Amino acid sequence: MRFLDTALQSRSEIVLTLTKRPLEKLAEVEGTVRQILTAVREHGDEAIVEYTRKLDWPGATVETLEADLSIAQPGVSGAPLAESARRIVAFHEEELARSAGWRKDFDGGISLGQRVRPVGRAGIYVPGGKALYPSTVLMAALPAVVAGVRQIVFCSPANSAGEISPVVAEAMALVEEYAEKAGATVRAFKLGGAVAIGAMAYGTATVPRVDVIAGPGNDYVNIAKRLVYGDAGIDMLAGPSDVAIIADEGANPAFVAADLLAQTEHGPENRGVLLSPSQHLLDAARAEYERQRATLSRQAILAASGENVIFVATADLSEAADLANALAPEHLELQVRAPEALLNSIENAGAILLGDFTSAPIGDYLAGPSHTLPTGGAARFSSPLSAATFTKRSSILFYGKDAACAVAPDVARFAKAEGFDAHAAAATIRAARA
Repeated sequence: MRFLDTALQSRSEIVLTLTKRPLEKLAEVEGTVRQILTAVREHGDEAIVEYTRKLDWPGATVETLEADLSIAQPGVSGAPLAESARRIVAFHEEELARSAGWRKDFDGGISLGQRVRPVGRAGIYVPGGKALYPSTVLMAALPAVVAGVRQIVFCSPANSAGEISPVVAEAMALVEEYAEKAGATVRAFKLGGAVAIGAMAYGTATVPRVDVIAGPGNDYVNIAKRLVYGDAGIDMLAGPSDVAIIADEGANPAFVAADLLAQTEHGPENRGVLLSPSQHLLDAARAEYERQRATLSRQAILAASGENVIFVATADLSEAADLANALAPEHLELQVRAPEALLNSIENAGAILLGDFTSAPIGDYLAGPSHTLPTGGAARFSSPLSAATFTKRSSILFYGKDAACAVAPDVARFAKAEGFDAHAAAATIRAARA
């Protein structure tokens, strides 16, 4: 754990500590990813089978790449999986209803608007290395189904025997149920890492080319998503997870400590930050953190991630909000007496969780909004995965004859100022021959 105090250090020093991104040596990773992507683009199925045999399961063949979702065992995960799916669909249906296209007529024969349409095919990457993520299956794919995407393509790595987890297959099968009701289809492939991203971005004889790729992953996945952008859209570059908690003297230190531990058990690179003007709360939360950590199973990971758990003493809640905005966390919990009032001070966060009882795990699993959120400070400029991730917008413009003739001189002046005579002529020829 680390301890910072705004009374002892300048705010700029603390902001730098909280937002500094490690300069990782990713050149070797990027070189490997480029080789894989080039091979997949040029050699298709041959390349994805070769790399899958080398990296995941030796027995891979073209015929066995597609996953059979009938292996799903309904009830493996219990009722929460179905309840989570129901809530995800309900939330994103509401979102979509509030972001429909529009059209408006203006004086003089002008009509302008925006048309919103889903992409045709979405690729969903589901990690499968250190842990199982049926929640990611639902949180990434169901918003695409709600958006109206006609085909969902899953990619998730198989184990050395060529199998995917039954609980992951169960989640995919649940998505398939929703997709069928919407008139869409689902396909799933046992492919992982950069191989999967390349297969979905470029398409092969076996794996369909998708329009948007969504879902989290490791450095290989993120670098691959960055490199294929342009051949396919991407949701975001999701890195290590993080949480910031603003807490006042009335917060429950046991709740605060539990949420810091929940976020940092993902991996040693994940981060938890507590911001509070109450020294009593900071001390109590620190003691609770140590007590609870000793009772948990992922001891090695929690020990390694301890360096990224930071307790910050602030002058007041306003300063805590300023620091949170600079941090732009993936999850921001407001465990304060008046969370709605403090909410007005928050500008940058992937998900904002209000009150003592709204834990980040509720958002991770069951609340409804997708848990695929901007990380690493990207909430300053990007948004959570949503139904909108899988839509595209077209501007609609209509100018009648009189309206076009009226603006032709201004259009021509603008065009000539930029040195484009043909642009100018395209406007004035209509006015001259109307």
